[in-house]
Amino acid sequence: MQILGKQISNKLLSIENSFFQYRTNDYLFFPFFRISIGFFCAIHLLAILADFDLLFTSDGLIPLEIFSVMKTQLIPSFGFISKYFTNIGISGDIVNNCYIAIYFICCLALIIGFCTRTFAICLLFLHIIIFQSSTPYMYGVDFFKSISLFYCVVFPVGNLFSIDQRIFKRPLINPSPYRNLLKIHLCIVYFTSGLDKAFGINWWNGESIWKALHLPGFKSYLIGGYDIFINYPFLPLFVGISTVLLEMLYPIGINIVRIRPYWLAATIAMHAGIVIAMNLYFFGALMILLNLCAFAPLKNSENVQSTVH
Repeated sequence: MQILGKQISNKLLSIENSFFQYRTNDYLFFPFFRISIGFFCAIHLLAILADFDLLFTSDGLIPLEIFSVMKTQLIPSFGFISKYFTNIGISGDIVNNCYIAIYFICCLALIIGFCTRTFAICLLFLHIIIFQSSTPYMYGVDFFKSISLFYCVVFPVGNLFSIDQRIFKRPLINPSPYRNLLKIHLCIVYFTSGLDKAFGINWWNGESIWKALHLPGFKSYLIGGYDIFINYPFLPLFVGISTVLLEMLYPIGINIVRIRPYWLAATIAMHAGIVIAMNLYFFGALMILLNLCAFAPLKNSENVQSTVH
């Protein structure tokens, strides 16, 4: 028993050391993650800017009173904030414009790494306000956007190639354990997603693929039709089974160094396929970004000498 206990203890110590050990492939993780998420948030808001009033204000397609019933009561919504400022004499247009301006300022501050954690908190709060204001419009991208901004808050993403780093001259922090947390999170996400698909028959017989490609409002702008599935009925079957296996085996395949590049490429190809086939541009783009942030080589330049702590 003592020998077994010692072996277990040594194994746990080895895992702990591996988790915290610095890897050169992780050097650029903080700036890459920070800049990627900052640009993504800015572009995402820019894409819905023309329809902002229709989606989130009292002049929208769905009355804000209906949204207020579905939202979490402890978190204020954009409608609640807009109504408050309207009651004190500030017009809704001014509130909308101020929200948009502050949102873009926070994105810019996150990109350049100025007061990084403070502006990341503000950006997360602004996102949650919108999230609370439009529950029926929300889908996967909004959940993963919340997660990404939360990581920008808790991770020291302003530690490298940022205004903060130039001002405060702090020693470089080891990015590897923080990147490992993101890796673990993605492994859990993909495994549970694949496991959920595996319990039903629809993914194994290709029915889910056929239904997904024919959902109202998701007709591809790039693909004219899916007659190829009629001529080759094994294709939806192949895509469905491949998706289940790719997601369920993700924690294994992505962590085997030799096959990691191929598994990463296959995962990116899957999300690119979702973008092309269903017009889910932002969801696919964010998932590709998160995979690159977690597993792509982010090495230090040969001309830069650095010490991490």
